[in-house]
Amino acid sequence: MIKVLIVDDDKLARKGIIALLNWEKHDMQVVGDVQNGRTALDFIRQHEVDLVFVDIDMPEMDGIEFMEKCSEEKPEIRFVVLTFYEEFSYVQSTIRLGGLDYISKASLEFTDSDSILERIEKKYEERSKNIPKTTTENGEGWNQLKEKWKSLYWIFDTIYYKELVEETRTCNPDIRRMERQIIQCIGKIDELLERYDTELPWFESVDEMLKWLDEMREEYRNYNADDGNEFMSIIKAVNIVERDFTHHIHASEVAFQIGFSRSYFSVKFKKYVGSTFGDFIQNLRIQKAQQMLTETDLSVTDIAYESGYEDVYYFNRIFREKAQCSPNEYRKRERRENR
Repeated sequence: MIKVLIVDDDKLARKGIIALLNWEKHDMQVVGDVQNGRTALDFIRQHEVDLVFVDIDMPEMDGIEFMEKCSEEKPEIRFVVLTFYEEFSYVQSTIRLGGLDYISKASLEFTDSDSILERIEKKYEERSKNIPKTTTENGEGWNQLKEKWKSLYWIFDTIYYKELVEETRTCNPDIRRMERQIIQCIGKIDELLERYDTELPWFESVDEMLKWLDEMREEYRNYNADDGNEFMSIIKAVNIVERDFTHHIHASEVAFQIGFSRSYFSVKFKKYVGSTFGDFIQNLRIQKAQQMLTETDLSVTDIAYESGYEDVYYFNRIFREKAQCSPNEYRKRERRENR
C-alpha cells in the first residue's frame, strides 16, 4: 500500500482531492493532510510516507523548498505537484527532486481521476524499481562525499577526480540525492564560466551519472571562455601543468602564460585546485612513477627521470612521503596483489 500525504494551505482543496480520487483502487492510502511545508516535514519524521501530493504555492515554505528539505531527510519519498497553472514552469525542478507528475487543480474535477492515479501509480512503481540500494543515508559518509563534490576541486585535479569517482561508486548513494548534488555543482560551474545552464538527462543509476559527468568534465576543461575569466584561466593553467609536468616547470612561467602575476596565481591556484602549485606537480609525478613501477620493468633511477626527477635520492624521499613506502616496496606490493 502506497502511503500518501496531502499538503495544501487550502483546507477545502485538501478535502476535495481526498474525496475526488479513488485511492484504494490504485493501492494508495491517504495517511494525513496538512496545511504547510513545515507541518509536512514534522509529519514525515513521525509517520511512514511514500508519496506526497504537494501544492507549489504555500505560505511559510513553498512546495519546492519543502521538496528539497524532505528529499534531504527522506530521499525515497516521491512527489506529485499540485498547481493552478496548466503550463507548469517548475516541472523540471520537481522531477529532479523526486517528482513523478503534476496535477492542475483548476481542471482536476473535469479530469478522469482514475487515469490520473493510474498514471501516478505506474510512475511510482517504475521509479521505485530503479532506485539502487544505498549505503550512505544521513550519516557522515554522505556528508563527506557531498563536501568533496561541492569543493569543485575535481574539475581541476584529475587524481582527486578519479579518487572521488571511486569513492562515490563504493558509497553508492541514492541516485536522486546524488543528482541533486551534481545539479548544484553544475549550476555553480556554469555561473563561474559565464555560460548557459547545462541540461541534465534523467539518470537511472550512479554509474550512468558518473559516465555523463566524465564527458561533461572534459567539456568544461576545454571550454573557451572570454579572456579574464578567472575560473577558466586556472583550468588552462592546470592543462599546461598536466601536459608538461615531467619537465622543468615553474609557477611564474605558467602564471605568465595565463596573464597572472606570480603571487596572484599562487593564491588562485590553491583556491580552485585545493593544493599548492608545487604539491600538485609532485602528485602528478608520483602518480606517473607508481604507474611505471606497476606496468614496466624500468629501474627506479629511470622511472625517477621519466617522472620529472633528476635526483633519484630526492625522488625516493618524495615517493616515501607520498606513498608511505619506497618505490621498490611499492612495486613488490602491487605485483603481489595483482597476481
